[in-house]
Amino acid sequence: MNQKGVVSEVFPRFCNVILDTESDKSDPKKLLCTYRRAQILVRDPEWLERSPVAPGDIVQVQVLGSKDGVIEELLPRRNAIQRKAPGKEGKVLHTIATNIDFVVVVTSLHDPDFSPGLVDRFLIAAQKAQIIPLIVINKTDLKKTAEDRPWKLYEDLGFQCFPISTHKNEGIGRLEAVLSGKTAVFCGHSGVGKTSLLRTLFGEVFGKIGDVNKVTRKGKHTTTVSTLLQAKNRTRFIDTPGIKEFGLFKIDPKELIEFFPEIHELQLKREPFQGLPRYDSYMRIKAALEDEGR
Repeated sequence: MNQKGVVSEVFPRFCNVILDTESDKSDPKKLLCTYRRAQILVRDPEWLERSPVAPGDIVQVQVLGSKDGVIEELLPRRNAIQRKAPGKEGKVLHTIATNIDFVVVVTSLHDPDFSPGLVDRFLIAAQKAQIIPLIVINKTDLKKTAEDRPWKLYEDLGFQCFPISTHKNEGIGRLEAVLSGKTAVFCGHSGVGKTSLLRTLFGEVFGKIGDVNKVTRKGKHTTTVSTLLQAKNRTRFIDTPGIKEFGLFKIDPKELIEFFPEIHELQLKREPFQGLPRYDSYMRIKAALEDEGR
């Protein structure tokens, strides 16, 4: 018997699949399925995918028993959030999640401090894939002054920002309303409270909550593989491991400025833009892209 389903977790040579018959349940049954690379369409002859399937992929599964099956077909992806696979030589890409409505970039105000560099990289990847990005700023209870709002720059640029505190359960309702009935992938550094936020949104305890390393001030990794979680109202959250680096690809360094509209506007007017807040971030990303292209 063949059925359609969604990939929820990926392991070497296996993945978990939630069948469509389980799509309205908050604790759906999963099938552990094998997949064969030879049966899955190669999407880009120039880039090798680290895994042929990713969380969010819609697949046709041959059900073999109550707990296992075989993926027979991978349906076309609506979109994907991807990065250059870390630690891999050559053109190898890591597909983090597919068929998503929002990329939720989770940051923290402090402990660890807000990181605009990583935010910019996620914003570029989301916009390139034509996916709506949302910026969540956790740990607002650690605000030092009323002007301690590093995300205001992004609000002024038109991005949706959600200052929250999972510790005090503040500001989460507005985010929950936006995500209702949608599929969203949650990305960010370790230690910013991503899993704590998902635990609040998902309505049940899952995962392991890690402390911030007292020496590096960076979070300890508590999520090891990307995982798709499903709520009763068909809301789907994809939790990802804490990301230390996010390698962009398929972006021409000359076109990068288009993702920085405030800089691009001044460039077109032939006015100086070196003092703008995101100028340093733009230059670092541009240099990295040029270095990779050599």
